[in-house]
Amino acid sequence: MPFAAWGTGAYLLVTGSLLAFSLMVTGGTFVYLIDDPAIHLSMARTLAETGTWGVVPGQFQSASSAPLWTLALSAVHLVSPVAAKVAPIIFNVGFSIAVIVLLARYQDVLRPRRDRPLDGIAVAFLCVFVLFLPGLTLLGMEHVAHLALVVAIVIAFGRAASRSSAWPGWTLIVLLAVAALVRFESSFVALGLAIATVVVPSALPVTRRVQRSVVIVAAAAVPTAAFALFNRAMGQGWLPNSVLAKAQVVSGSSDRSAMPSAILERLTTDPVVIGLVILAAGIAIVGWGRWASVRLAVAFLVATSLHMSFAGVGWFDRYQAYLVGFGVVVLLGTGTEIGVGDRLASRGRVSLRPALLVLALVLLCGTKIGLTRKVPVGVEDTYQQRYQAARFLERYYHGEPIATGELGYISLFHDGPLTDVLGLGDFDVLQMRRENHQEVPPAKWAQLAHDRGFRVVAVDPLTLFTDTPDEWILVGEWHLDRDPVTAFGETFQFWATTPEEVAPLQQHLRDFESEMPEGARLDLNDLASYRAEQMLAGG
Repeated sequence: MPFAAWGTGAYLLVTGSLLAFSLMVTGGTFVYLIDDPAIHLSMARTLAETGTWGVVPGQFQSASSAPLWTLALSAVHLVSPVAAKVAPIIFNVGFSIAVIVLLARYQDVLRPRRDRPLDGIAVAFLCVFVLFLPGLTLLGMEHVAHLALVVAIVIAFGRAASRSSAWPGWTLIVLLAVAALVRFESSFVALGLAIATVVVPSALPVTRRVQRSVVIVAAAAVPTAAFALFNRAMGQGWLPNSVLAKAQVVSGSSDRSAMPSAILERLTTDPVVIGLVILAAGIAIVGWGRWASVRLAVAFLVATSLHMSFAGVGWFDRYQAYLVGFGVVVLLGTGTEIGVGDRLASRGRVSLRPALLVLALVLLCGTKIGLTRKVPVGVEDTYQQRYQAARFLERYYHGEPIATGELGYISLFHDGPLTDVLGLGDFDVLQMRRENHQEVPPAKWAQLAHDRGFRVVAVDPLTLFTDTPDEWILVGEWHLDRDPVTAFGETFQFWATTPEEVAPLQQHLRDFESEMPEGARLDLNDLASYRAEQMLAGG
């Protein structure tokens, strides 16, 4: 399959190059692009070694928004803890190649060969930039697996359309159930497929179409509901903490997220998504009643609308990655169905239109191209900030309670009680944030520090911002010497929650300074000692 060869070759070349450059900037230390993969690795280790679902042994926390991904990493940890650390990137390489092979077998629009060189370029750009596979791979998260599952689901749905019964086939059902526990946004895909099944005319009677749509929704809803009931039984929310914290409408941060203007803003954040939406709408309008691919186009439009209404976009373009894959299947499937290029090929001519259309999509990939180029810098951000913070806290606060807003590498390295002030790994904190619309009174943070006994808080300045208690003392800051790519900001702060902790924390920061990588520097707060003395004197 020339498509698979061109796509896989381009993907591996770019991914390998980015990985090599990333290892250069970290001095050979393997670090993921963002901090979040370490949350899954921490949970996987805790589950494998202690049987606890969470980041702290013996404390259940619904800290994973991708349960099956975490379970898979835990299984690897049982076999080899060393292999588990690189398992996310290995999984992602495998799933990326699976995406390319699935697309290659599904379509015949792009057929790279000697007399179609532009097709080869289009395939390479499609896999590297439109689908953004190298960047997603080095994120180390579950989004490539979810993308592969959604591509497989959409293809299976298209093939099931020819069935005369209400049953859509076991392949589609199993894929939907698995995808639902990899990313909960899979419910949007299921609803899109179900609605398209009912509203788009077909040879099936309406009653059969309704029955099939119910089965499709149930395939995703049943595992999701089972997880929700288990979560509630364990004293948590209906959804994982991170979903409750980040999802639009239910996060408790603002009512604006449900407004049409906010939904439109999310929709237009990724030009590739809006480009695919326009193309899908055109396919639905032009092909209504004529093309089978209209059903996929409608399903894509519904799923995208649901995602933009209830979920987020961005953060290295990962949240909407599955929608891009969905849209690409719609585009290639439509071209295959209507025989784009075949009519000209039958006359001995080669059509450049399919390749040019894909390359036109690349013009919308400015953000993705920029992010791909910045992958090594993003890795360096994580290495110089969150990774070093994890090393620091592991060395000087081993076994002691700490608090942080950066749960990943810190939870992976730290052995002891941990409070997540963002609430992603701490349901009590999440509830406190939601009840106060994300603006927790300083007195409540002070009380939490007293109750849980943490004397050090390591956070981004904006994590608590004006909610920081007056009795907490800023002891020192780490600064990056550039604008960050994956870090929340160039500054990372260390706070002492008691005056007694100021001097030890100052000394620890000084001792660790010699090990800080080039590009990061320490600034101690000159007034911290004075403030501590005042408080100890009763001032």
